[in-house]
Amino acid sequence: MAGLLAARVLSDHFERVTIIERDVISTEPAPRKGVPQARHVHVLLARGLDVLGELFPGVGDELAAAGAERIDFGTDMRWQSFGTWKVCFPRGLRCSFQSRALLEAVVRRRALALDGVRLRDGLRATGLATDPSGRRITGVRVEGGLADELIPAELVVDTSGRGSRMPTWLETLGYAAPEEASVRVHVGYASRIYRRPEPAPGSWRALYMLGTEPGHRAGVISPIEGGRWMVTLIGLLKDYPPADERGFLEFARGLASDELYQAIRGAEPLTDIASHRFPSHVWRRYDRLARLPEGLAVLGDALCSINPVYGQGMTTGALSALTLDRCLHEQRRARHTRPGEELCGLTRRFQSRVAEVVEAPWRIATGEDLRFPEVEGERSRSQTLLNWYARHVHGLCGYDPEVTARFCRVQHMLAGPLALFHPRVAIAVLRRQLGLDHPHAFGA
Repeated sequence: MAGLLAARVLSDHFERVTIIERDVISTEPAPRKGVPQARHVHVLLARGLDVLGELFPGVGDELAAAGAERIDFGTDMRWQSFGTWKVCFPRGLRCSFQSRALLEAVVRRRALALDGVRLRDGLRATGLATDPSGRRITGVRVEGGLADELIPAELVVDTSGRGSRMPTWLETLGYAAPEEASVRVHVGYASRIYRRPEPAPGSWRALYMLGTEPGHRAGVISPIEGGRWMVTLIGLLKDYPPADERGFLEFARGLASDELYQAIRGAEPLTDIASHRFPSHVWRRYDRLARLPEGLAVLGDALCSINPVYGQGMTTGALSALTLDRCLHEQRRARHTRPGEELCGLTRRFQSRVAEVVEAPWRIATGEDLRFPEVEGERSRSQTLLNWYARHVHGLCGYDPEVTARFCRVQHMLAGPLALFHPRVAIAVLRRQLGLDHPHAFGA
């Protein structure tokens, strides 16, 4: 997804944009080998849906016409996290639920319809080419098809995912590899598609249950196209959900509430159970390198891979593509006059700016996981205090509509984490800690 959105942005600045894809792409929506998490729940957050519509006007309606479900996060979603069922009320936060395959197919169709954008699939990128000085990237080496090939480029954008080889390629060219920030969570996913029961088992259209301490389990029911449910079970710290039918259902019954289990135990399964494991959050800090070649940008999971349970990955990738667009516009306004200087300074400017985009979702997601003492990662001195504060915010979301609304805006990346430190929220947290707060004070 990050690559397709980057291609859309690049089409405004370059005559030709070539998308290099290792998989052979089907004309119909289908999971592919290069996206192993594609068989699991994917949610496009409200901010991500806004950005997608900004880049591809009308794409939300196209998704809906193809069967995607538009969900109001306040009234259609039944949502539990850390032992608290969140209060439901209209929030106006709309997000899109569909399979990853459908989302990617619709966006790819729009991207490839752009002038100058072409897809070359079935090719594997093997390295970079530079000018004689080694200071500027001039293309990408690929293999596949009839022969190995060098594809020339003024700008190479790496969106190759978590398995990106860019650190190794930079070392081959005499540059340092970026340092990696890592938080090891050892998350496992198991997913299955069911026919959506009629009538529905409750008033909700989507169900999201996040584990409570010391539990490490979560579960999601997501409505997708074709009148189906995608059900994903999640286990932290190697408490992996089984991939057999009996084990899958028993794992679901072991969640903090049996609501998900009750919803699926009589539902008709349409697929086998697919499994995926996510060992750790990883952020490659290209912004901290002392030297970088010109003509390079790294974004998406190739830059930062975050625990998918928090649903921030695609939206972060979309915001990163917008950041690339802004940097390229700034580059154009700089009006470099010497040949070859048109992109001078872009790499460092972009990697610095995109790090600012990544910072908030990284802090939120890793902070939630670092609540568990078994999770391996660097903990700041303030982490314990922040986790204490977040626990009270989650509790307030069980009955305080205003706090819940603020929390949801942060979760959907419509506001930064500082919104949760607004005096209204901070005072409510303090009252709750002192035992002065009561749910009925807010009409719950």
